[in-house]
Amino acid sequence: MWRIPEAPANEAARLAALTACGIMDTPREERFDRLTWLAQHIYDADVAFMGFVDGAHQWMKSVTSEAIAPVAERPKTVCQSVVSSGEPLVVGDLHSDERFAGHPALPYLTLHFYAGVPIKLAPDLVVGTLCIMREEAGDASGFDIAPLEALAAIAIDELELRTLNSELSRLSRLDPLTGLANRRAFDEELLRAGARCQRTGEPLSLLLLDLDRFKALNDTLGHQAGDEALRGFGRVLRAAARRDDTGCRYGGEEFALILAGADAEGAVAVGERIREELAECGLSHPQTGQLTTSIGVATAQGPAIDINALIADADAALYEAKRGGRDRVVPAAQAVALRAARQRLPDGAG
Repeated sequence: MWRIPEAPANEAARLAALTACGIMDTPREERFDRLTWLAQHIYDADVAFMGFVDGAHQWMKSVTSEAIAPVAERPKTVCQSVVSSGEPLVVGDLHSDERFAGHPALPYLTLHFYAGVPIKLAPDLVVGTLCIMREEAGDASGFDIAPLEALAAIAIDELELRTLNSELSRLSRLDPLTGLANRRAFDEELLRAGARCQRTGEPLSLLLLDLDRFKALNDTLGHQAGDEALRGFGRVLRAAARRDDTGCRYGGEEFALILAGADAEGAVAVGERIREELAECGLSHPQTGQLTTSIGVATAQGPAIDINALIADADAALYEAKRGGRDRVVPAAQAVALRAARQRLPDGAG
């Protein structure tokens, strides 16, 4: 009878290693597609796939057939057994093997034979699996697992190379003045966050932040003081962000904060916390006494998150924050209401 395997004892370290790889919700890559193609052809399989397993889902980096869904809830996967044990698994017939009786995936599977091996980072962290499946049942005892393990070893090499290249890329995607992500990184991270939230069904929120009257600060106190203000606000943004949030210098004195998994209420709360922490820092401004920020907030959720619309909504909300007197947080819904109210006013009244 099927029982959900327990998470491995090193689950926290395993998840940290997977996060460090930066591979979840990334586009297909030929280096990994070649390995699943080889696995399918070596074993004359109906499908081969490479999946990575986080705390809640198994997500396919590469799959050779639509018979396997691109994402599945972790408790409903076969591969979680490999993640739990850290050992290869070969099953001659999933539909008749007593260990898998009652498994929630079986009613939806026409595939019977399964063989999977762990993708294991040193020292003993299983971040994913490489698997093949066949429609026909087979002999598990006579199955030669060695080629699949060799392909998984290559996958590990490719993953480590990808991680190294990602770190080099990360360094090139930093704004040198503030230490935050730059505009290029913002574009990439927002797309990735959108893909993740579409996969998980979580909301995606975006904050656009503008330093109030920054030109006056630069013109009065000089560019050195302006740079120090930008660095100081970068520190505030990093301190206010949650672990998985991405803070960016969007351009000039404008910043952005990507909040995957935060709803509109939570995103507004983050914005208010940024305002409060900026006030506590006491960064000076020649006109207003201290530096303040205006913040626009937009949130999207659903199977088809429109990134361009999200940015446009946040930008419109930021405009309303500036128009309303600055030093405030305005969510997109409030911005829409404010625009509608102005349109109802008689000419010249707004």
